[in-house]
Amino acid sequence: MEKFESYARFHHEFSLRDFRNRCCPEEELGPLLVALLPTLSRLSFGWRGTGRDYWVFGISPRKPLILSPSSALALTGQIRQGLEFERLQDLTQHYIENKTGKSWDDPLVLQRIRTGIMQQKGQYWSGKDSRRIVYRKGYAVLAYLAYHAPVYFTQFQYAFLMLIKDGLIPHNARILDIGSGPGVVSLAISAISRALPEFSAELFALERSEEFHECYRYFISQFPGKESGITAYPVINGDLRDIKTLLLPSSVDLIVLQNVTNELVQETPEQRSEYLKQASRILAPNGCMIIIEPAELRNSTELRKMVRAATGPDLQIHSPCTSIGKRRCAAEQCWSFVQKPSIPPTRLMQALAGDHDAFRFLNTDIKFSYAVLVKDDRKRHCFSPERGSSFTRLSSLSRMLGKKVRVIGALMSGDLGDRRNHVFLFCDGTSRQPVYAILPHFHVSPMNQELLTLPYSSILEITDALVRFNKKYRSWNIFLTRNSFVTPVCRASD
Repeated sequence: MEKFESYARFHHEFSLRDFRNRCCPEEELGPLLVALLPTLSRLSFGWRGTGRDYWVFGISPRKPLILSPSSALALTGQIRQGLEFERLQDLTQHYIENKTGKSWDDPLVLQRIRTGIMQQKGQYWSGKDSRRIVYRKGYAVLAYLAYHAPVYFTQFQYAFLMLIKDGLIPHNARILDIGSGPGVVSLAISAISRALPEFSAELFALERSEEFHECYRYFISQFPGKESGITAYPVINGDLRDIKTLLLPSSVDLIVLQNVTNELVQETPEQRSEYLKQASRILAPNGCMIIIEPAELRNSTELRKMVRAATGPDLQIHSPCTSIGKRRCAAEQCWSFVQKPSIPPTRLMQALAGDHDAFRFLNTDIKFSYAVLVKDDRKRHCFSPERGSSFTRLSSLSRMLGKKVRVIGALMSGDLGDRRNHVFLFCDGTSRQPVYAILPHFHVSPMNQELLTLPYSSILEITDALVRFNKKYRSWNIFLTRNSFVTPVCRASD
């Protein structure tokens, strides 16, 4: 590696074969390039070519893509209105017709898709460690397109817009989607790019299912317009678990794992964390990784455990978590997720639902858990309380039971309450047990009502709230009254 770094210092572009012939003639080109990927990424080099030779080239520093408030608002409106949603519906219907040779709403086609959906749902909710959802047959892929793809497409548009707002995406981005499936991440990025003429991206995808390869090729050739600034490369055949031996792009600005790690059911969160560490080695110096999982309890909490095990000197959490005082998160179990407006059911969902058991085939909720990891110390919120400030750490609530406190923390959920109480997960990174901020409806006042409108992961201060303990759920409650104050400290973007 020292020979390569010395050679690269004097060559902005060069043939890997020439380097090999001069410095290590016994090495084969392919394995040599795989071994060099972390070094290439650290030095901001990319590569292109085939097995006969690879051309190594320097990648110039790129500035973050900055959105004006009006552009960010317009993009949020575009996602909520589903302006690109209709295009995805049309392509899905056309793909079904091309694949089956029948109309997309043919009764036999619909029945087979229903069967595929029910099989996938049964596999997903199986409590067995051996559960595994496979996409080897055509109708398994069609079931995914019908039931999951519309939600995941919209979900990632929100996630990608969030990354842009956080200043993590450059103008010219190199993006790797691991476990790409039919390509919903690439399609979501293409949808966003259409509204951003100053943005361009190279899209790479890693997927193990041959059926998904075919589907990806179809959608990525049809969905992005020539005006979108998108360059999509052929899917790389491979599995996340073999990432150390795969020939992947280097100097990647964004790695995406959307609904991938939850399928590794035979690995512990700690074992899964090793895959994140290995993948992070091909990130560009200012790159980031986003992991997205379903919001339900098991997968959401295992995501947090996996991320906590992955973090260290070389990989840190950017968001959504904010550990007040820069301490390592102490929570034993964290169920935290973000919620966005539901999508309307697609024509295909409505056809599948029919007149009976409609709930089985309508998938419209946008709820997901996520974590963004970086290789440096960037955070969404760079906040530390002033030295000597008199606030109570959430780990010390047991000493303040029945007393009023001043606390600072992050809002880590939407409203989880009911008709009587507003309930929000509240965290400062110090408490092992969950803490909830509770505001009864009849105690809402001008002094505390901002709690109801702050976006997920915002940091806020709560003053004059009562500490209670919920024995049933073994959680701490910060109980607000009409005299309690809520003061935003760092407001997250919507």
